[in-house]
Amino acid sequence: MKHILTIAFTLVCATISAQDTLCVMICLDEVINFDYQTSKILNRYDHEGEVQLRVNEGEVLCLHLFDEKNRFRDVTTTFSEAEHTHNTFNSKDNPIYTGKGWGSFTVDISKARRKK
Repeated sequence: MKHILTIAFTLVCATISAQDTLCVMICLDEVINFDYQTSKILNRYDHEGEVQLRVNEGEVLCLHLFDEKNRFRDVTTTFSEAEHTHNTFNSKDNPIYTGKGWGSFTVDISKARRKK
């Protein structure tokens, strides 16, 4: 049950439309936004603790958890109807994709921690 979201992200990988794809890399102390088609860095900023991302209707999120160490992060996806999913992912080097057609939603990524 814990890996349902991961499996869904993996299945959706092949159907992603690059024009509406947000590409975000979350590192231990930095957030980097990329152009999905060219991999050019659009902007980057420092962060401490949790990160919150907003995905609008019609967009797909490519979220790359990249802490370079064996760490874990909780990822909570909250949809507009107040439904939500909660998953824990290995954040050493883990790309995750959201599905197209999910509508608008918010993704909360926790601070990296050493234990699951």
